[in-house]
Amino acid sequence: MTKTRSKSKNTNPSVSASQTFTTSDANEAYRHFLPLVQAEVPADRAEICRLSVDLVRANVDRGVGAIRPHLGRVVEKLPLCPIDGMLELPSLALGLVAAAGRVVAAASEREIESRLEKFRPMRDLTLRQLEIFAELKLVPKQRVAAIRRGSGPVDSARDGVDIAGVFHELAETLDGKHPFSPDYLAAMAEHASWLLVQLKPRGAQQKPSERSPEAVVRDQFWTVVNRRYDHLREAGVAVFGLRQLDAHVPPIGARTPSPSTAQPTVKTKPASAAPAPAAPPGITADP
Repeated sequence: MTKTRSKSKNTNPSVSASQTFTTSDANEAYRHFLPLVQAEVPADRAEICRLSVDLVRANVDRGVGAIRPHLGRVVEKLPLCPIDGMLELPSLALGLVAAAGRVVAAASEREIESRLEKFRPMRDLTLRQLEIFAELKLVPKQRVAAIRRGSGPVDSARDGVDIAGVFHELAETLDGKHPFSPDYLAAMAEHASWLLVQLKPRGAQQKPSERSPEAVVRDQFWTVVNRRYDHLREAGVAVFGLRQLDAHVPPIGARTPSPSTAQPTVKTKPASAAPAPAAPPGITADP
């Protein structure tokens, strides 16, 4: 982890780096910039981040690296350009990476189905065992019957939580009377809890614009990064010109072409050998 505030003598009085914050620690960057981005961007004005944050960070690093040697020229041509904000962009982008890492992405249908396939037999076995215990009057019969009622994935996930609760509460009474280890019951409870978070009850609707608090913070970071990157691109035009801009300060979402998408090398077909001259009259060719 490094945290530096530039103290070196500035060779150009117009370019101040004394207020820039730099770090290579993503979590430190997150903590430093969090109050700043929240103050600058209201939650309802934050743009949704739809790009890869790692791609954004790579382009930010490349663009700032290209502009840094030419700060004097930037100040000369764009005296109102926020230099400090541009120089902080790499650290701010690190904060964006940390913010994105705090967002819990919704599971895919394949992930949910995979969990259900693991969870269902565990739920069925443990519930049948509780029903046997209920018949033996070792656990409350009505409680087990309440767990059995209902159907559907959400109800089954809730059953898993309740079943684990019964085994935990009556652990002393049931000790040695069933085949389920503590790890087995803990795994079933973990599957059930995960499914309860991911599954939505039938008929429940979620607004498309609804975002978690973590997603809002990520988008606030993204909005500030995007705004500051606009200034960096303007500085790039001043330094490199419009035609060379993308080569030095690429668009924030630009991807480097992969070798497979590069233009294939054109291979020239070798010239065909000229036909051998006909043999003079009276001379036959070798067999």
